[in-house]
Amino acid sequence: MASTPSSLPSRLSTRLSIQRRTRASCRGAARPTSHRNEFFLRPRATADDAAEEILGVYVTAGAVDVRAAAVNARTGAFLRAGASTKLESASASGVVEAVRKVVDTLEWRGAVGISLPGLVTRIEGESADAKRGTIVRAELEAATRTATGCEVAISSGAEACGAAELAYGAGVELGEVATKGLVMFCMVGARFSTSLYDAGQIVKNFSGEKVVDSWGDGDVATIPEENGATDNETGWKAFAQRVNAYLIELEEKYKPDAIILGGKAGQNAEKILPALTCQTKVVPGTLGFVAGVKGAALLASQQIATRGTLSRVREAIGVANGVSPQSLTDEQLRSVFDKFDTSQNGVLELDELIAATEALNVQVHDARKLMDSLDYDENGVVSFDEWMRWWKSQVKVETVTTIVSQAEWHNVLKDEGDRLICLEVGFTFCRPCKAFAKKFHQIAEDFPSVKFVFMHGNENGSTTILARDELGVKATPSFFLFRSGKRLHMHSGAKEERLRNAINRHLTDSEWPQALGPRLPVISEEEELKLAERS
Repeated sequence: MASTPSSLPSRLSTRLSIQRRTRASCRGAARPTSHRNEFFLRPRATADDAAEEILGVYVTAGAVDVRAAAVNARTGAFLRAGASTKLESASASGVVEAVRKVVDTLEWRGAVGISLPGLVTRIEGESADAKRGTIVRAELEAATRTATGCEVAISSGAEACGAAELAYGAGVELGEVATKGLVMFCMVGARFSTSLYDAGQIVKNFSGEKVVDSWGDGDVATIPEENGATDNETGWKAFAQRVNAYLIELEEKYKPDAIILGGKAGQNAEKILPALTCQTKVVPGTLGFVAGVKGAALLASQQIATRGTLSRVREAIGVANGVSPQSLTDEQLRSVFDKFDTSQNGVLELDELIAATEALNVQVHDARKLMDSLDYDENGVVSFDEWMRWWKSQVKVETVTTIVSQAEWHNVLKDEGDRLICLEVGFTFCRPCKAFAKKFHQIAEDFPSVKFVFMHGNENGSTTILARDELGVKATPSFFLFRSGKRLHMHSGAKEERLRNAINRHLTDSEWPQALGPRLPVISEEEELKLAERS
């Protein structure tokens, strides 16, 4: 079935006059069968070419049809009329074919963001799930990229709708909570899907779906259908109470500053909100179904830019995945420096310095202060020698080693032999983890005989699988002690005394640091738990 001009609202009509990204002679041409010609007519957008104009594509609830429109990712404005087509099947081939049709109809040549509610995996490296009907995100991106010749980024429905609401809709009224706090988006209807945003940025590899997996199970109150048997006060009350129970569970686990309610529950907020008893502020979404199209474009613009940064780092250091910043060689650092020296003048300016440093998993908290501390000759830029001097004195000798993959963790276990290892696992959005960071580093300095390691459990697919499946992390921060490859201890919670007690309990007398004075009495785990209960 050919795609047709969409019946999307007038907001999709042209707002800005923008230049076509293809030659006039190519307009209206039939789709070529030659892969070479196809690639020529549809040049793939790169990270450097990614502009504010992105084609947002959204598969509607129930996987019925596909809607697409060009979006200004900065403002959220639709740029001109969109297009839609039927989704023949909720499969990888069905999605690819539908996207190809709307791309052809709109003669699109730029980047494409696609949002697929309930159809794609949420965790990097996660396998397809036939029972849930999910498709591997990376594989679908690759297939769609091949079929269209466009750069493609895929998000889930909750991720896209939440991003749009935060940037252009309900988040505007939330103010600083949206830009600085932790905001959860819950799309509630026949499905219950979640996404999380920390300081306005989507949290990668968020596993909130595990909490709401049981939403469709059993004989439970479902959302009342308009004019249906349960479309009455009793039906809506039962449904609202069920929504409330799930929100309370999510609130207790993730402690967001605000929750945006989307989907049909958000559209019927006046029937839902009065029944909620959770402590977190809950507001309804304001964008309706267009949130999916706008959010798909917004997330694509961010993801494509991030890919460009990561590819530059990976190309520079010569590995497919990230590595610990402490393990980089001088040659790898030189290569990264050159990659981020975009002006090719042999020095890093402020924006280049921040990009290079953060790309290597070293967080920059005060960019100007960092520049001033590195710029020894005070000429306003940083040379490679200045950067290398700082790296070796501050990062290379860091008392806590940051790891970013399962392979790195397994290497630590192997390389450290019978040395005691202390591993902290946090999440990028975990505020107790951030607050505990200085204490963890101080403990590491106090116990030089112990190898201290830190990992974000949602950094990437590899760390997510390590945290969830191998280590069994349920809450963060979580602390583990290992020796000779064997786990000796595990606990959760940002309590300094408990971690110090655990380390003391597993040290030998010769490993106790003399700088701390006489060894403290060893407290058993049972005694420690009793003390924790009393406090």
